[in-house]
Amino acid sequence: MGDHLNVGKGRCHGTAQLLLKPIKAVIELGAAPDFMQKVLNAVHHANRQGAPDDFIAVALPTIRNRRDAIIQGTEVELFGSPASLSAFMCLEGVLSLKNRGMVEYLEVMEVFAGSGDLGAAYVRDRACEKHTAGWIRRSKARAERRGTALGKPVKLRADDTSVLMLTYGETVLHVREVLAAMSDAPLMVSTYGFSYAGEPAVLPVAPESSVGLSNAT
Repeated sequence: MGDHLNVGKGRCHGTAQLLLKPIKAVIELGAAPDFMQKVLNAVHHANRQGAPDDFIAVALPTIRNRRDAIIQGTEVELFGSPASLSAFMCLEGVLSLKNRGMVEYLEVMEVFAGSGDLGAAYVRDRACEKHTAGWIRRSKARAERRGTALGKPVKLRADDTSVLMLTYGETVLHVREVLAAMSDAPLMVSTYGFSYAGEPAVLPVAPESSVGLSNAT
C-alpha cells in the first residue's frame, strides 16, 4: 500500500464473499454494535488504501425495521475478489476480532449468483445528510475556506428513521436497503463499501427483509 488514499467510486468484482458474524456471547453482552463498527471501519480502511479497481462492497443482511426505526442487525456480508477479501482478513481490526474470539469462523467463499436473481443494494442516501447538523457545519466551513457564498440555506431536519445511520468518527452515513434484481452491470461502490442512488450495486445477498418474496423477474 502506498501513500495515496482512494476517494470516490471503485469497482467491486463481487466474485467472492465473506460473512462476518459475532459469536452468541458478543450479542448477549450487547457488544454487537462495537463489532459492527470495527468491521465497517476495516472496510473503509481497506478501500481507502487498496486498489481502486478492487473495492469491497458491504451488505447488511440482518437490517430490521423496529418501532419505526431501522436497526443494522448483527451481521456484515462483504463482497469483493478473493484477493481483496483475503487481504481484509489480515487487517489489524479483523485480526483483533479473531484473536479475541468474537467472530465466528471466517472463510472466503465463491459467489454463485446470476443476472435476474433477487439481491439487495445498500445505498448511501446523501439527500438525508444535507439536512443534518454535521453537513451544514461542514458546508459552512468549506465555504469559509474557499471564500465563497454559502448558497441557499439548508434547514435542519429531524433524523430520518426510514434509513440506517452509521457513524464514522464525525461523518454520519445514511444507508438504505433496496431489494432489486441483479444485473451484469459493474458493481461500483464508495470507499465505505456502499453504492449510490443513481448507480445501485445489487449484491447477491439474501437479506431478512426479502423473506417470503419471490425472485425478481
